[in-house]
Amino acid sequence: MSNVTTMEEPLLSIADAIETRDRRRFAASMRGLTDGCNACHTSLERGFIAIGLPTDQQPPANQIFAPMGNAQKK
Repeated sequence: MSNVTTMEEPLLSIADAIETRDRRRFAASMRGLTDGCNACHTSLERGFIAIGLPTDQQPPANQIFAPMGNAQKK
């Protein structure tokens, strides 16, 4: 599936932010990855699979299982 390879750049950006301990870049990279995932899900008519930004809650805190009209943005 070719759309999965589009995750490479955001994941490398996250890894680099972790390695350099750059919190701002990490946060921006996570937002970019999350937005990209949700856009892909929507384009594949799977918008009901919505990912939110991680929180300090127990895993899987970044997964939203409410229908898209009811999903809360984090």
